[in-house]
Amino acid sequence: MEGLERYREEHGLEPGDASHWLCRIGPLHVRLPNFEWRRRAVDAHDRHHMITGYPLTIAGEIQVAAWEWGAGRYPDWRATLMCGSLVLLGAAAMPRRTLRAYLYGRQCESFHPKAIER
Repeated sequence: MEGLERYREEHGLEPGDASHWLCRIGPLHVRLPNFEWRRRAVDAHDRHHMITGYPLTIAGEIQVAAWEWGAGRYPDWRATLMCGSLVLLGAAAMPRRTLRAYLYGRQCESFHPKAIER
């Protein structure tokens, strides 16, 4: 089993090409459509969680969003809106961790350019 598949299985994540995904906010699980732009971006996004070690929590999603903002986010306006909203939330709720994640991303290279090539 590939590392990404194993990671998803261990964390209860759906495959990247699934028609829907579960957004978990504490005890609340919301089923959302997995739009084409998200399917193209999610493999790289999940790998970013793997390499940064940021958890699959609200705080971890904010940190990955800030990291991607620094390293290179997925170039789709909807992804930018989603990522930017998380970064703004992080700037207000956890500014130091968000800034550290962004600065860490500035030293790294995102997997998103490879997602675009697919």
